[in-house]
Amino acid sequence: MSKTTIAVKTTASAIPPGTFHGITLVGAVVAAATTFLTLSAALPAWAMFLGWVAFNSSGQTLRDGITNFAAFLLGITFGAGTGLLIAWLTPRFGDLATPIAVFGDVVLVLSLRALPKVNNPLAYFLGLISFFASMEPSSLPLLGSLAAAGLLGAGGAGIANIVQARLTR
Repeated sequence: MSKTTIAVKTTASAIPPGTFHGITLVGAVVAAATTFLTLSAALPAWAMFLGWVAFNSSGQTLRDGITNFAAFLLGITFGAGTGLLIAWLTPRFGDLATPIAVFGDVVLVLSLRALPKVNNPLAYFLGLISFFASMEPSSLPLLGSLAAAGLLGAGGAGIANIVQARLTR
């Protein structure tokens, strides 16, 4: 896989006005199309946008975006595990169950920042947010739904970034 740069200068003063507006239009069109696909698949649009943000959360290459998305998926998985842990801890610790589980999440996520390649705490936290924002109990269908929505968002981000980068050349 190539290390194609996907970052686009976004300040109006950094690029010609026509190109600036073109970049904006590309982002808007891809976001609208991605939202349409997400809703057509009966997936949550907010989870799609979290996947989009996770893809762009660190680095400037397509490879970085894919790695960021992998951290996002791991974050969703961690969230599901945390949901199960909270359910298991609640009868034992009551209202302390959630803070105990969150403490474990933060230790895990911040420790993973030392892991080569998939070392993006922001993307992990976006995955955790995706799980907890669903307000649903842990289940494989929920994980599949959140991952699919996030994948659509990451794919949209990647497409937008590639097209936008071509506009700036």
